[in-house]
Amino acid sequence: MKNRTCLLISHNIPLTIKQADYVVVMANGRVKSQGTVDELVAIDAFDAEVLKSITDTTTATATATATATATATATSNAGSSQHSATSVTESEDNELDKKENIAKGKLVDKETKGEGSVSREVYFTYFHYFATTFNVVLILSFFIGAQICKVAESWWIRVWTLASNQNSTLINVTTSVIHNYASFSITSILSHAQSPPWWFTPIFESPISASISSVSHSPLYYVVIYCSIGVAFSVVNSTKTFVTFHCGLVASGHMFEDLLARILGANLRFFDSTPVGRITNRFSKDIESIDRGITGTLDFLLDAVFTCATVLVVICAITPAFMLFSILIAIIYYLIGTFYLTLSRDLKRFSSIAKSPIYQHFTETLTGITTIRAYGDERRFLVQNLHFVDSSNKPYFYNWICNRWLAYRTDVAGAMIVSFAASMCVMYVGKIDSGLAGISLSFAISFNECAIWILRLYADIEMAMNSVERIKEYIETPTLEPPAEVPENEPSPNWPEHGAIEVSNLALRYASTLPRVIEDVSFEVKAGEKVGVVGRTGAGKSTIISSFFRFVDPDAGSIKIDGVDICSIGLRRLRQSLNIIPQDPTLFTGSIRSNLDMFDEYADSQLFETLKGVNLISADDYQLLIDLNGKLEQDLESAENPNRFLKLDFEITENGGNLSQGERQLICLARSLLKSPKILLLDEATASIDYQTDALIQKTIRQEFSSTTILTIAHRLKTIIDYDKILVLDKGHVIDYDHPYKLLVKEGSLFKSMCEDSGEFEILVGLAKAAYESGSQ
Repeated sequence: MKNRTCLLISHNIPLTIKQADYVVVMANGRVKSQGTVDELVAIDAFDAEVLKSITDTTTATATATATATATATATSNAGSSQHSATSVTESEDNELDKKENIAKGKLVDKETKGEGSVSREVYFTYFHYFATTFNVVLILSFFIGAQICKVAESWWIRVWTLASNQNSTLINVTTSVIHNYASFSITSILSHAQSPPWWFTPIFESPISASISSVSHSPLYYVVIYCSIGVAFSVVNSTKTFVTFHCGLVASGHMFEDLLARILGANLRFFDSTPVGRITNRFSKDIESIDRGITGTLDFLLDAVFTCATVLVVICAITPAFMLFSILIAIIYYLIGTFYLTLSRDLKRFSSIAKSPIYQHFTETLTGITTIRAYGDERRFLVQNLHFVDSSNKPYFYNWICNRWLAYRTDVAGAMIVSFAASMCVMYVGKIDSGLAGISLSFAISFNECAIWILRLYADIEMAMNSVERIKEYIETPTLEPPAEVPENEPSPNWPEHGAIEVSNLALRYASTLPRVIEDVSFEVKAGEKVGVVGRTGAGKSTIISSFFRFVDPDAGSIKIDGVDICSIGLRRLRQSLNIIPQDPTLFTGSIRSNLDMFDEYADSQLFETLKGVNLISADDYQLLIDLNGKLEQDLESAENPNRFLKLDFEITENGGNLSQGERQLICLARSLLKSPKILLLDEATASIDYQTDALIQKTIRQEFSSTTILTIAHRLKTIIDYDKILVLDKGHVIDYDHPYKLLVKEGSLFKSMCEDSGEFEILVGLAKAAYESGSQ
């Protein structure tokens, strides 16, 4: 940082103030004092302990600098030749090791997609959620009933038309002309047969002479029956739609519940290897596709299938010779559909996986928005977002090109159907009346549209089933955590009674394919003891803590609490019996009250007492709250810089965004203090808190948890220097486990070197010695 302007914001005064040219001391949102270090020392801006740290650190720094300079001068010539000979080799080896570690430690795999047609198992999975066998039969019956109503409607119009006296002459004249025009060709076709072949004989044969009903009815008679058929169709179709959509919503609801339960119950390894964008994609786009896509598409698809089947049946019944051409038409549509489905299905799969990067990138952008703005790098993230959006839209664009390809070819095939149907009507002149011919032609015209929709809707079903396929993957793939309850091994209701911990030959790994991160760790903690866990970065401190909650199950060894193996009992009981203050404080959207007391188990007075214990409200404010029965709304509104924690209904935004890092950690600490557990685990819980507040919190912990077993991963060594024991870890192994003072006087101790590097060695030795002598007495 030479020749650069640096603003360093920190609460670690001894480590940072020695190099500062200018210091600004903040208090309660205002500048308390400012100036050079000497000026602030002169006006007593720091307490005596900090002043002593500054003096000791300055002296130690000067001595260390002189020693280091002398050592570097003495060894520079001896090491230069060796360095030049090995530097290239070491560089190459380090590069190879880095590549190998990256290959072995790959955490997030590329998102997969299905290949080929959607398997039958996916369809079976959906229909398992969709309905029972009875409901399926009922729905199909409604579809058949709707088609019967459609045919009956056309048939009745034909009867009504033929019975009209006004149109009978026109019908006979027109039919006679057509008959005379086609008689020669028909005669020539059938001249070699004694009788017409079976495929030429219509099922609904109706001579022209008998086409007009001899019984006369009023128009109202035909209108009433026609309306009755329409009402029956409306009732059947509406009921069919209602039942279908109801079953679809039930299916999507059950799939969502199973997916949510599976994701919430998945082990932590799944979340380490799965980006949040992929999970969000399942719960948003894929669930939306099942909610809105499958049921409606399935309803229209079945309607189109039954309509096409009805069209073919009606046309073949009126003109049986059409069956020969229907085989050719079926082959043509099959080929068209095969080409269309092969492409459109994969385009949908590409579209599905192309949305995950959008969600992931957007989530990362929101999380790091302050850093992005601080570096003025908004443009790059905007371009990246647009790139992901473009990549997501490409499959959609090509899918519409595919639809245009389908529409052209199905129109050609549909024209062939109409042409064949019209030719058949001409061939059957004299065998069918004009009403039957009209039914045949009208149904043939509707066939093309229905056939197009069959292909499109089936493709849409395949695309929507791709969402079922993706959700099925997440319902079946993630490995669940151990069971929440194991009734046969349920411990006593008041377990743990004492809080004694025994760790024997513990080994941990995050996945079966990864190496162990903890190897053969053993130690005992007596009931009520305070144990600090220290070590360099990556030593395994947080892994040890997480193993108590079985976030990572032992690969070998065991952990016993009051003689009970924690791997033999249910997770719910285990995790309810322990308490942890994590390294990253987690808060939820809601009030201060709801974040402290999630289950409404404590009175407001207890909440304020806890907030006072973690120094979020002062003793004077607490007394004022007691005097006013917790009602300070008017005082808060009139105050210039009010303390928000005096009002339990103060709203906390998502993840505590309107609080500082230190305030979030203090609320998490207060949440744990409120429960008064027998075992308390702290994972660098006071890392973002200033020294003075940290000292008050440690005092509160020692007073309120005098009989509680505490394991603390310490960010500041001063926090744990007066603990009963220190567990020193290095690369997953136990290096030392003893009282802090014994480790400080032990030659070659890793803990001693860590204390020397902290810049507070003399202070730490004094505190550890005092605690050791006090304990000995």
